[in-house]
Amino acid sequence: MKQVYFLVAIFMGATFAMQAQNTVNVDASAEIVGFANVFETPANGEGYVFGEGWGVPDLKTTLDTGANTITLQPNFSAYDAADPFWVDPVTLEGNKYFEGNTFVENTTDLVGSALTFNGTVVSNDLDAAYESFAFIKVFNADFSVLKIETAPLVAGQNFSITYTDVEPEDTTVQYGFLVYGQNANPADEAALGSIVVTAQSLNVNEFNANAISTFPNPATDVFNINSQEAVKSVAIYNVLGQQVIQLAPDATNVAVQIANLKAGVYMAQIATATGTKTVKFVKR
Repeated sequence: MKQVYFLVAIFMGATFAMQAQNTVNVDASAEIVGFANVFETPANGEGYVFGEGWGVPDLKTTLDTGANTITLQPNFSAYDAADPFWVDPVTLEGNKYFEGNTFVENTTDLVGSALTFNGTVVSNDLDAAYESFAFIKVFNADFSVLKIETAPLVAGQNFSITYTDVEPEDTTVQYGFLVYGQNANPADEAALGSIVVTAQSLNVNEFNANAISTFPNPATDVFNINSQEAVKSVAIYNVLGQQVIQLAPDATNVAVQIANLKAGVYMAQIATATGTKTVKFVKR
């Protein structure tokens, strides 16, 4: 899947800021948490009832750190045949719709940057009555504003989600998975199926930002770019976001002549056939 590294240049006085790009992958050993949103069933109007933190095992999410897999299932822990809040006493069917969220939450280094979340769906035989997807959610300080990007979980396929709508109000980033549907009877666990996800392996058709190196930094006359795949274009931007150099080298080793540039901070946007990387450098 193509990954793109976005450039944002903002100049205020002597301050230069860049919207960096972060990439995360499915990691069963990460600090994963759970959250439940509970709704009335469609027959009862689908109104929101409550939301609260929920134990990951109680969401019926299984973390296998050895195999680096995450298994997602419908929620069974909220089924209590003696409680009419959770179970219809006549039909003995679940009496609520349960949204189980399993995710990593970050309030530090991922905030204020574009983010890509990658993974692979090993299997998916979840019952069609349930909705499921991977997500990136971004909230403001009081969680009153939610921005979300999603991807379907298709068996045997990779997924990749990129969030770029970065704003100063962003304070919390979450990335993970959601399963939504009727709270289920544990007796139906086998029939309702599951989803297994794992980390996405990089293949030859995917962009690898680490395969592009640049030097020296600071630079005086020449800014060098080495890449494992051909560099299709190079664009250099000053602190005002103005393009000052544009090249189309179609080569793996590129020497960008910068002797005529004024001393200062610049951004080099380096594009290959599979993606783009942005590098900050100093011209002396």
